[in-house]
Amino acid sequence: MPFSRESVVVDVNKKRLIGVFQPSDVEGASEPLEDIRRSIKDPIGNLSLDSMVFPGKKVAVAVDDNTRITPTRRILPILLGRIESLGVKSDEITIVVALGTHRPMKDHEMREKLGPETTENYNVINHDWDNPAELKLKGRIPDNVPILINKRFMEADIKIGVGNIVPHFTSGWSGGSKIVLPGLAGEDTVAGMHYYGAKSIPNAIGKDENIPRNLMDAVAREAGLHMIVNTVLTRKREIAGVYSGDFINAHRAGVRLSKKIYGVHIPQRADITVVSSHPADIEFWQAMKGLYSAALATKNGGGILLITPCPEGLSVAHREWGDMLSYSSRELEEMIEQKRVKDVTAASLALCVAKTRESYRVALYSPGISDKQAEQLHFMKFDSPNDGLRCLERELGSNSKKLVLTHGGETFPILGTE
Repeated sequence: MPFSRESVVVDVNKKRLIGVFQPSDVEGASEPLEDIRRSIKDPIGNLSLDSMVFPGKKVAVAVDDNTRITPTRRILPILLGRIESLGVKSDEITIVVALGTHRPMKDHEMREKLGPETTENYNVINHDWDNPAELKLKGRIPDNVPILINKRFMEADIKIGVGNIVPHFTSGWSGGSKIVLPGLAGEDTVAGMHYYGAKSIPNAIGKDENIPRNLMDAVAREAGLHMIVNTVLTRKREIAGVYSGDFINAHRAGVRLSKKIYGVHIPQRADITVVSSHPADIEFWQAMKGLYSAALATKNGGGILLITPCPEGLSVAHREWGDMLSYSSRELEEMIEQKRVKDVTAASLALCVAKTRESYRVALYSPGISDKQAEQLHFMKFDSPNDGLRCLERELGSNSKKLVLTHGGETFPILGTE
């Protein structure tokens, strides 16, 4: 099983194994850089850069952070070069790292993600999501939650988002308008969006149209997002397709390809699913994606063995999340409704975790999660993956059927009959 840059071994009885499932092993594009150029030059359902960008225009480009696998350092030189060829100077371009409410990226992480030439020659900033002075109000979402968006991005004449499309438990699929909400939103806006989603659909993996995605699209439209450049990658991180243009039409076109790669057809749900959170490995805030993928592949009341390194623990940015994870879904909803929590974003994602885990027995192998944190999660923690699997077998029966998801952080299990 993938485990950060290494691997771990899990022993599964072959006679009880439904199968090992992972994203399709498709070939990458033969000329990926040319595909990026072609996509930017001939966008989907949108005016081209030639018709929007002129000398003197201020341009903001939002990019995702190092918790995402977008090949940003390959896209930006082409995109920025095209913008400058239309008369915009480099000092009129701002690159905003769309953190959502993640921790700020460090300088060396920016150089790795964006490329050293980009960080040296352009104004690159982290989205300052908890600083009211760096946010601009653009209306309200349900429950009278203010739409607060990064001011530097909002003040630009041309607004572009760069991202990648994989299955995602909140929005169905990553990419598209998600670069604005939650990527460039203020803390209150992100919190409202996550609670809105957690109440309606705590696990939206693979759903093309859903309540959170519709909300993200509406906010991106309000913010004036002109264009996206989204990739779809192979399992080996090669570019399979590039989709530029209108943030809805181009995104949905990319989803169709992503579904062919990351949608895995399973013949039946398992009694026990063994899942690696890979490539969502940094902290449990990301690694929980493996839990949601496994839930779609596991019988109600079954077991999940979650394998994840989590070197940064539960969450760097949301320090109180561990305490919230210890509550039941009913308790969390009451706490949020009664405004008894300060970090509503963390409480909302704790609600998603709680609603999911309440249907399964979860065993955890994670050196980065402490015994206390595992107890808060209501997970059984083990010193090896095989110890966790044996425990689930004792509880659910040695004849229980097993299913393995090697890349749970980006897999959309599709039941054969669906």
